[in-house]
Amino acid sequence: MQPEEIIIKEASENQFDEIWTIFQDVVKDADSYPYPPNIKKEEAKKLWFAKDARVYIAYLDGEPVATRYIVPNKVGLGSHVANTGVMIDRKYRGKGLGKHMMEFAINKARELRFKAIQVNLVVCTNTASIKICQKYGFEIIGTLPKAFHYKQKEYVDAYVMYKLL
Repeated sequence: MQPEEIIIKEASENQFDEIWTIFQDVVKDADSYPYPPNIKKEEAKKLWFAKDARVYIAYLDGEPVATRYIVPNKVGLGSHVANTGVMIDRKYRGKGLGKHMMEFAINKARELRFKAIQVNLVVCTNTASIKICQKYGFEIIGTLPKAFHYKQKEYVDAYVMYKLL
């Protein structure tokens, strides 16, 4: 998969159907997002399209393969720091799409005039996400002990990761 094959477009809430299959598949594993594995579609839509969120869909050959949101991490005096999350279709993981989506997020956050990006909850077992974040200059700035209920079986640590832009 070449980066030029991927087309990323900003999405509206009306396009959530294109995201829903990816979203549902990611959260059902209960290993990377804190959303309930059995989340209902309307609740998921409200979370992904949170207030002030910019949502994007990545397409390959016209099919949605990933989605990303970028939103101010806090309101007011903290709104210069972005928060971002990504979900990638299982069929396209391990093929460079995560790196492409990270480059997109960094460039888009700069374009939107954010001064930094904070990822609030990176599960310690999610080594692929940790590696990608670190490759692009994110640092682990905090460990949240036992903050994630991994696969609904055990509690594991999660990291807060940060990058100045």
